[in-house]
Amino acid sequence: MEKFERAVAPGWWHGLAPLNYGYEACEPGHRFGPAVRHYHLLHFVLEGEGTFLKDGVLHRVGPGDLFVICPEEVTTYQASQTTPWKYVWLGFQAGETPEFLRPPVLRQPPVRKLFEQLRDQYQYGPQDGKIFALLYELLYRLSQDTPAPSRRPNDYASYAKAYLETSYMQPVSIQRIAAALHIDRRYLTNLFREAYGLPPQAYLMELRLEQAQRFLAQGYAVTEAASLAGFSDLSNFSRQYKRRFGQCPSARRSQDHL
Repeated sequence: MEKFERAVAPGWWHGLAPLNYGYEACEPGHRFGPAVRHYHLLHFVLEGEGTFLKDGVLHRVGPGDLFVICPEEVTTYQASQTTPWKYVWLGFQAGETPEFLRPPVLRQPPVRKLFEQLRDQYQYGPQDGKIFALLYELLYRLSQDTPAPSRRPNDYASYAKAYLETSYMQPVSIQRIAAALHIDRRYLTNLFREAYGLPPQAYLMELRLEQAQRFLAQGYAVTEAASLAGFSDLSNFSRQYKRRFGQCPSARRSQDHL
């Protein structure tokens, strides 16, 4: 994994101060968090993909996107297993969070060249004046060019689907997902059904059963496969598995290991 980081000497100008910056080419699946920062932190994705979890909502992030971490927020981000991201980050202090940095992800803001310049500064040694200038230009560009955030109905369904796919092994509440999105649970259920053909509860059950089948094929015991797939009740797991696949999970495991 290629990575570098450099600290910036303390300094203030009109209440803003860069703290650190860096570049990282992540390994597949590389994860950071859950963690809390005490300053603002911006990540600009140059290549690849990953996910960003903030306020209970999972966002898929790709090339050209900028994801935003504000002070005291709990966040987690993880590189894709197949196309892990390469990003540049910039940490800075500010008296308050400007409105244009409130959205968790800024889609394709016109600031790529600024982050590329920030990445390239590393090879020239400490140049804190240049970092200050880049910070101010970056914030000015974002304040001028970033459109007001909007969210289409399909976005809610895709966020919920991504959350289920990454959290199926844990207790999942559709109500909590809806609350994190600030929408009604029934509205989310209807949007999900329209987008994917079944309600989120049914999608979660299918996802867990398919994962359990894979775990059984890999040699896990029935109790282990059930737990890893997110089932807390073994009898319910066996009943749902037989309904879905036409045989009990122990029979499937026996077949795979004859």
